[in-house]
Formats: sequence, structure tokens, C-alpha cells
Amino acid sequence: MTLSTELWSSSAATLQRSPELEAMRRCAAYCRSLDPVELALPAPALRDHNVAKWARDHGLAVAVDGSSDLAVGIGAGIHPMRLVVRADGFSGDELVFCSANLGVGRVVVSSVAQIDLLVSCAVRHRRQRVILAATDGDAVAAVRNGPRLDLVGVYHEIGLEQDAFTATPAVVGDLIAVMADIRRAHDVVLTRVLVGGAALDLRVGPDDLSGFAQAIEMTLDDACATLRFPRPVVAIAAGLAGCR
Repeated sequence: MTLSTELWSSSAATLQRSPELEAMRRCAAYCRSLDPVELALPAPALRDHNVAKWARDHGLAVAVDGSSDLAVGIGAGIHPMRLVVRADGFSGDELVFCSANLGVGRVVVSSVAQIDLLVSCAVRHRRQRVILAATDGDAVAAVRNGPRLDLVGVYHEIGLEQDAFTATPAVVGDLIAVMADIRRAHDVVLTRVLVGGAALDLRVGPDDLSGFAQAIEMTLDDACATLRFPRPVVAIAAGLAGCR
């Protein structure tokens, strides 16, 4: 082996062991294994600057559960339109800032009071996309009647007492039924299903994630066929930093 070949081999081995490359490989493996289910990366994962770079480069959605998460996401250079903000984690003033000043992509709301706040700060030149955690008729009507609010989907949180890998497919099926009811009652077709919660720890092997995604897809196929509902996008907002 020549000296130049030895140097090239040594450099290649170093690159393969580099934290940046390993972080990118892990993130890519998670997204490939979940496909076509989307991943909303939890904001704390962005404290790893390699993961943050990968998320920026690939336009990944980032789940934000509070002001500290928001600071991490913005500090990591994530575009506000890629942020999925859970209103329950913010004060009223913080929620107004997220929507009116930052222009975050989606806000997950769980009460009419939160919807009223979004209405009060609606900006003329843009529309705020809203995902409902509370799917009662009042909440649906409040978003539908709110100027410059677009109801795009529904959200459900998996509790810590549940086995997320078995509960999530069933939850997706239930949410399709909810969306079908909303279509009948309010003449609107929602396009996104979001499932999250601290129980959704994705730090498992790619094969486990692939089986998880397949179970979601099978439930989605069955529910949409039974209810004659167009297939929505399903996204998982992991409770822990799955790409660490």
C-alpha cells in the first residue's frame, strides 16, 4: 500500500467515525424507517449541532413544547414555518408572539381560549394553520369562524401509562373517525394527523421503527377505506430526542 493510499484510508476511517457523519446517519435512518410516516423532531434534539444541521438541510418539522424549546429551535436556525408549537406550553403573550411575530407554521390548540388568542393576533398578510387537540364542536367552529385561521388537522397525545408502539396505530384510526365526523358536521376535509407525547421514545432500532410505521399505515388504510376519507399525512412528534 502506498503512502497516499494509507493517508486516504486513514482520512476515510476518521470521517466514518466523525460525530457529524454519525448524527446524519442516525437521523437519516430514523426518517427512512418511519417513511411514509413523518417525524416532527423534538426541539431538545437540536442541542446537538450536527442534528440541527441535518434538520435544517432536510427541512424537518420541529415540535416545540415551551419557551425553552422555542429558544433552542430558533437558535439552531430552524425556519419558523417548520415549527409545530403546542399552545399548552406557552403563556398567552408567548403564544401571540409565536403566531403574530414569528409566524410559526402550525399551532396545536386545546381550548377555545387559545383559539381566541390566535384570532386576536391574526396578521393580515398570512394565515395561521391550526391543529386541534380538542375536537369538540365549539373548538372546531371557533377555528372555522376565526379570520385567517386554517384548520388543517387533529392531535392526540399518548400518555406515559400507555405502550406507545401499540397505542399509536389505534389512535390514528380513532383520529380518522374524528376527522370524518368533522367533515360531515363542518364540511371541511382535514389533511394532517399528529400524534405526540413523552411516551413516544423513538430510541429503538430501525427495524422496530419500520414495523411501527407499517402498523400505522395498515390502520390508516383500513380506516380511510371504511370511512371513505382521503388519506392524510401522519406525523409523529417524539417525546424524546430520537436522533441522539
